Amino acid sequence: MGWVVIAAAGLVVGLTVAFWKKIVQWANQHIANWLGEWVSDEAKEAFLLLLAGLDRGVVMAQRGAAVVQDKLIGARLLFRQSGTEYEKQVKAQIEQEDGSIIDLEAADVVPWHELPDEVREKFIRRQAHTVEMELKLKDS
Repeated sequence: MGWVVIAAAGLVVGLTVAFWKKIVQWANQHIANWLGEWVSDEAKEAFLLLLAGLDRGVVMAQRGAAVVQDKLIGARLLFRQSGTEYEKQVKAQIEQEDGSIIDLEAADVVPWHELPDEVREKFIRRQAHTVEMELKLKDS
């Protein structure tokens, strides 16, 4: 169930980032004008300042994601069963400015019900103790 919530939140964030320019234009034209007409010019100005601040944050996040994606060589998820616990491990390779490659690794213990459906199925059907998934990073 946790993965469904995370996936839904990711979808919302992804759509918001993808359509951010249109969202800003719509909010600027409709919400700001409505606030100015029905509430006050001060409310309109405060909303526009808030919108500009949000825009700055979203654009910074977009630029950061682009830089990371350009530097990211590969990434994969590894799920391991150890006794009654399940570990999710992320492994990635990033290229440094000097051309050297560094390996990044992060791991966390997750409950059975938070594992992706296909991972639980592989644990059950294959009676495996390890399931590996390659992450698609960019169109090649």
